[in-house]
Amino acid sequence: MPAATLIFRFHNQSRYTAAALLAAVEIDHRLTDLRILVPSEISEDIVTGALQESEIVVIAQSVMSTQVQRVERETKSIRKTFGDRVVLIGGGPHASARPHDLLRMGFDYVVVGEGERVFPEMLYRLKTGKSPAGIRGVVSTERETFPLPRDLPRVDLDEYPPFAIGLNIVGPVEITRGCPFRCKYCSTPFLTGGVVRHRSVPVIRSWLERAVRERGFRRTWFLSPNALSYGGRGRRPNRAKIEKLLAEVTSIEGLEGVYFGSFPSEVRPEFVTEQILRMMREYVANQSLQIGLQSGSDRILQLCNRHHSVAQGVEAVRIALDCGFVPHVDVIFGLPGENIEDRLETLEVCNDLVNMGARIHAHVFMPLPGSPFENMPPGQLDEQTRRALGDLSRRGLLTGSWGNQESLARMLAERGGGSKG
Repeated sequence: MPAATLIFRFHNQSRYTAAALLAAVEIDHRLTDLRILVPSEISEDIVTGALQESEIVVIAQSVMSTQVQRVERETKSIRKTFGDRVVLIGGGPHASARPHDLLRMGFDYVVVGEGERVFPEMLYRLKTGKSPAGIRGVVSTERETFPLPRDLPRVDLDEYPPFAIGLNIVGPVEITRGCPFRCKYCSTPFLTGGVVRHRSVPVIRSWLERAVRERGFRRTWFLSPNALSYGGRGRRPNRAKIEKLLAEVTSIEGLEGVYFGSFPSEVRPEFVTEQILRMMREYVANQSLQIGLQSGSDRILQLCNRHHSVAQGVEAVRIALDCGFVPHVDVIFGLPGENIEDRLETLEVCNDLVNMGARIHAHVFMPLPGSPFENMPPGQLDEQTRRALGDLSRRGLLTGSWGNQESLARMLAERGGGSKG
């Protein structure tokens, strides 16, 4: 009988975190006898079966703020049914910014900051009958000190796999973590720091070769706050490093498509140059390029600390089109300080961009913990904007879940802030 079973609750929204954390568990030689289950729902039967087969059952979840209502319901139900017979561990963006939210829900331990090093150590200690409370970055009812992610050691991406090959929990390869731009609506610098860290080309290639050989990978996507920051210090592109990455991975036998600069990554407008995009066109399979403009008002861009102008965003779209990409432009409505004139400017820019050949991906501002805007009012659309977005959507020129995000923004504000993963 295995000494311990880990039930890692899988949710599509937090699948990238699941892949990274389970990869770290998978390579830890101390945990080779750990039984791992990755269900999309935590049913009473699953937990009961685990308790019958193991001395220790750990249930773990990575929590984004948009998920807190669901997580709270599930956690209270598990605790009511199984009491202290299971150990509940929470992590993820919401845990890092609001760890005591999770303790109040009923979690035993909460991981603050990056989990690749901490999570396997917690499991090892639980498996061997020791408390994880003393681990740096772990908050619990035993030790309620609230560390900030910036005060904790940063993970070296090269030391960990990008995905869990053995469990077949795979996804995009995270190539960069951290961001030096402190956009006021974003929690990334709070969560992962302002110094960019890159997974090296040899390590990326090695894991992709294994994925092709062992899991039949045919395509791969990359994950980065700004794909065009790869290989540099984050403030300007490093064309040589980007080309080295693309040349190496596209030469892997059996890998038929490499997607770079498209969802789930994006690129900042001021990083876009014709030279870089023409080079990319020689390697990548994606026809789209995700560009983060965020507003059509220079005043709002300045308020948000974006460090680029609307004109640079429009120029990035033009260059992308000239180089054979279809730009998908991220725009956030309802940002703090936005007035009707700013919103009309943004709608006008959106219309100009779609007339050029771009597509718009619309969002509504949500308050994110750890960001300067975490306590600002939630974004709310006026009727004119709602009609304009609906019209673009019906014409197939705009995508996004702005209606759902508007509701989530209100919920997050009522709870005192939220986060995204």
